[in-house]
Amino acid sequence: MQLVMEILVSIFLLIGAFFILVGGIGMVRLPDLFMRLHAPTKSSTLGLGSFLIAAILFAAMNGRFGFAEILITLLVFITAPVSANLMAQAALHLRLRSTGGEVPEALERPLPWQRHRTRRPVQKK
Repeated sequence: MQLVMEILVSIFLLIGAFFILVGGIGMVRLPDLFMRLHAPTKSSTLGLGSFLIAAILFAAMNGRFGFAEILITLLVFITAPVSANLMAQAALHLRLRSTGGEVPEALERPLPWQRHRTRRPVQKK
């Protein structure tokens, strides 16, 4: 039983290392911010999730409940998409364009804070 748990922990560590490597390569290779947002949010979250599953299994193997690992997992899965969304909104607010010259379609419609237009003063004749 001990050997099976060690193999499972090793498999999850290898899966996590693969996703972290893919995320690092994506941060270096992808040309602009809109494409780079996928590298840290998707692959790094999956990599860290795999590391934390390995840590939970290792803690269970040693006879303790992995409460800290579960809390870290919840916090990462909640904060990573929120931070990516905030970075994308900041890039749209700054009107950043992709390196190919394409304008993201979201630039053509009003941003969430621009939906309420100010009233124009009525001109007197």
